[in-house]
Amino acid sequence: MSNDSRTRAASPVPVTPPDVEGARLRKRSVLWAGLFLPASLLAGILVLTRENTARCLTYGEACDGTPGFLYLASLAIGLAALVTVQSTSRPDVRRAAFWTQLGAEGVFLLFLLTAFS
Repeated sequence: MSNDSRTRAASPVPVTPPDVEGARLRKRSVLWAGLFLPASLLAGILVLTRENTARCLTYGEACDGTPGFLYLASLAIGLAALVTVQSTSRPDVRRAAFWTQLGAEGVFLLFLLTAFS
């Protein structure tokens, strides 16, 4: 063994701590996306039990509702936010995308619950 007092050269790539918050947000994002389908089905069943829905389906009366493009827009925003949460490496963008995903899913469910009202 030599007693060389030289130190090793520093690595050109800085060592960064593991991204614990990023992994947690990715898991939560997938969890909320997975819970979105059962929540939509439950909201759809609740809408079908209302009197206005029955009148619309039976007689064609009181069929006013939210325009379809708003449903599609909220789904597209939620999907884009989900992809952003899963793919970005920037923590601030990931956090914003996660909350955007939750908001878009909530807006879709709200539109669904207010259908035929």
